[in-house]
Amino acid sequence: MGIVGNEVDEIGPTAREIEGRRRGTNLWDSQKEEEIEEYLRNKYADETAAHRHFGEGGEEMSDEITQQTLLPGIKDPNLWMVKCRIGEEKATVLLLMRKFIAYQFSEEPFQIKSVVAPEGVKGYIYIEAYKQTHVKAIINNVGTLRMGVWKQEMVPIKEMTDVLRVVKEQSGLKPKQWVRLKRGLYKDDIAQVDYVDLAQNQVHLKLLPRIDYTRLRGALRTVQSESEAAKRKKKRRPAAKPFDPEAIRAIGGEVTSDGDFLIFEGNRYSRKGFLYKNFTMSAILAEGVKPTLTELERFEEQPEGIDIELAAPAKDDPTSLHSFSMGDNVEVCSGDLANLQARIIAIDGSMITVMPKHDALKDPLVFKPNELRKYFKQGDHVKVLAGRYEGDTGLIVRVETHRVVLVSDLTMHELEVLPRDLQLCSDMATGVDSLGQFQWGDMVQLDPQTVGVIVRLEKENFHVLGMQGKVIECKPQALQKRRENRFTRALDSEENTIQKRDIVKVIDGPHAGRNGEIKHLYRNFAFLQSRMYLDNGGIFVCKTRHLQLAGGARNNNASAGLSLGFMSPRIQSPMHPSGRGGATPRGRGGRGAGRGGATRDRELIGQTIKITGGPYKGNVGIVKDATGSTARVELHSSCQTISVDRGHIAGAAGAAAGGGTSFYSRTPARTPTLGAQTPTYRDTGIKTPMHGSATPIYDVGSRTPHYGSATPSHEGGRTPAHGAWDPTASATPARAPDFEYGSLDDSDAYGGGSFAPQTPGAMYGSDHTYSPYRPSPSPGYAAGYPGTPSPAGYSPRSPYEPGTPAEATGAADWHTTDVEVRVRAGAEAGLAGQVGVLRSVSAGSCAVYLPHEDRVLTVPPDLLDPVLPQAGDRVKVIAGEDREAVGQLISIENQEGVVKFGTDDIKIMQLRHLCKMSTS
Repeated sequence: MGIVGNEVDEIGPTAREIEGRRRGTNLWDSQKEEEIEEYLRNKYADETAAHRHFGEGGEEMSDEITQQTLLPGIKDPNLWMVKCRIGEEKATVLLLMRKFIAYQFSEEPFQIKSVVAPEGVKGYIYIEAYKQTHVKAIINNVGTLRMGVWKQEMVPIKEMTDVLRVVKEQSGLKPKQWVRLKRGLYKDDIAQVDYVDLAQNQVHLKLLPRIDYTRLRGALRTVQSESEAAKRKKKRRPAAKPFDPEAIRAIGGEVTSDGDFLIFEGNRYSRKGFLYKNFTMSAILAEGVKPTLTELERFEEQPEGIDIELAAPAKDDPTSLHSFSMGDNVEVCSGDLANLQARIIAIDGSMITVMPKHDALKDPLVFKPNELRKYFKQGDHVKVLAGRYEGDTGLIVRVETHRVVLVSDLTMHELEVLPRDLQLCSDMATGVDSLGQFQWGDMVQLDPQTVGVIVRLEKENFHVLGMQGKVIECKPQALQKRRENRFTRALDSEENTIQKRDIVKVIDGPHAGRNGEIKHLYRNFAFLQSRMYLDNGGIFVCKTRHLQLAGGARNNNASAGLSLGFMSPRIQSPMHPSGRGGATPRGRGGRGAGRGGATRDRELIGQTIKITGGPYKGNVGIVKDATGSTARVELHSSCQTISVDRGHIAGAAGAAAGGGTSFYSRTPARTPTLGAQTPTYRDTGIKTPMHGSATPIYDVGSRTPHYGSATPSHEGGRTPAHGAWDPTASATPARAPDFEYGSLDDSDAYGGGSFAPQTPGAMYGSDHTYSPYRPSPSPGYAAGYPGTPSPAGYSPRSPYEPGTPAEATGAADWHTTDVEVRVRAGAEAGLAGQVGVLRSVSAGSCAVYLPHEDRVLTVPPDLLDPVLPQAGDRVKVIAGEDREAVGQLISIENQEGVVKFGTDDIKIMQLRHLCKMSTS
């Protein structure tokens, strides 16, 4: 490095540098001294050093930098903290000052620099000195500092400035100012200042009392009631509501009068029910308290009369004086320009510049925040800035003097908000589904005996659907998340086992007719969710005995004997618990023997079976695959496929899979019912030969007749139906349609045949072979005309049961707009039987206008029936080739009507294909 430096020095200045120096020298040589002085003065004298170094704002920056030099350092005196007698801090400081002055001109003066007793610090003083010995010297023989003689603590240099930091000025309380309680029974409650007693450091407040009206007083009080009251006191605090003297007297309390006040248990209450009580200043919170609209309404009978006096905001924050922002529409509320509407164009601290909306005023005007108020009109889309509904958005539907009513975008409920808490907004709130440890749809514990499900989350509160079907508001602190057992099970109305995520149908109660998925189970209550239910996010609660498992059947083996009340005697030897009469005992030996493994049981595939044992006992499903030992079953309730042992399945009617008598009120199943078959298809234990022949096909060579003498094979032909003799399509017995999840209800009012047993009826005939022990069926009729059943035990009805004739319309998609419909039973209470107008049809729901209720109701399609027209009515075709055509019904003959379309097109159509159109 030295060599390089020497080489640089040896190089010397360049020619350009030499030329620049020569040119500068010549420039100054040619100037006079006065000119040079003037040049330098113009260049440097008019500009400060701060401006040269820091540019614009340099003065402020330099002041800030110079202030840092005033901070204490390691060469400055230290600050020592000395313990003092509480309450005598200032007197001790004055004593030390007099002692310092007295010894100031002596031979040994004290070496301290200062003594400080800060406001708010109790039991300590601060002494500034270089050494600890100087501190000990001056505090010696001072009685109030006796506790600090042996220990003095030095304050760190970085914390020395905090000792003398100025405490923010506390704003004084004023009457009618709103405050909140910090602790005790009334913690977080809103209160209003009545008057302030500075001498006693107390404030007299007006608030709503919290009195336990369940605890007995006076002569009615007993030892047992006191113990119960003590337990309740630990659990929850009483609700805040106005004082009720009658309720107090009913529980044995004594209420006395004192002028305009009532006295109870030493507290004073006004005639309107408010409590007036003294509290210490430390027990209240006065800064930034903003009461909600609900709290304000509870303090005043008329919200217009509310006197809102908030705590004084911080003086160093001008924006805290108001809630205005750029672009707000405002209205002048005082002065000569009162009621003038304007728009905010600029905000400068506490001064607001607005552009008037007036033809005669073209220039901007400046106002103070207290001279303006926000202005809104109907139809404005706004956002809530503060309060209970903070963050919510909605459309304004009504504007009043001191409040605004808007419809929330999320819940479609009306919200009442103060105008100051609103701001124009074009965005829509998205809502939240979680808050802290809670999420939407969680089950929570309200008290030891009550649970609920969170159906809505707000900023401060949760809406919880309780076990009784009522929605209550709770604070998150009052809730406890409940841990569920995933193995929780219950029994439905048919004694089928139901569990979480099962699909069920409500058959009783206020939600009868609805379908849903089980979200939570608690004791004998089930919380269901349905997309067809619009309230509470689709969640509703039912008792488990009001539910029916989708695809389930009555779990009662004795029903087999009951359903055949008047049947002629038949041979049943012995009666198998599964319900098969005369069936040869089943055996499993030899199935697939000699074939190197299990073979598929094709006969069982496609059948509807019921699980009779194991963890899925009581569930109903369809067999997707089967072998000699197991079967793969797709459950109706949860749409999942499981493996089940063949010994744990039976036919959906309650009999063993493969045959038996139907429990679904249908015609008896295949004939013969495996009563005395030799051999049966599946009962391979008694086949002759046992393992069967392999010619021409596996395991069936020795069967007589083929496939267990089922005629026709594979669960029988329906008459009329597809392929009665087709061995791949059979359906006897067939499950009742109401057990199919999602199917439309077939009612007698408008739809297919009755649910009463038909022999045969509605395309559900059966292939009976002659048997001396089985009566012959009666002739069948169309679906809408059930015949007299035979045998009599099925249903002692007469033919042609009254009903609206329609064979398939009730189950078809007939719904269209502008037609009159009748609401079925199963809708909301009091709506069954009402006639309305179908306004719109969407996926899975219909909007129906009910004139009697004067409102539009969302109803599932399966709860509506078309209204049959009369002669002269305008009609719309709801089925067939002319669907959606509109005409006029001229006349009716039997079950047909003459309809005129347009001017000259006249057709004869069936009445079930027509629906009366709305006249409005």
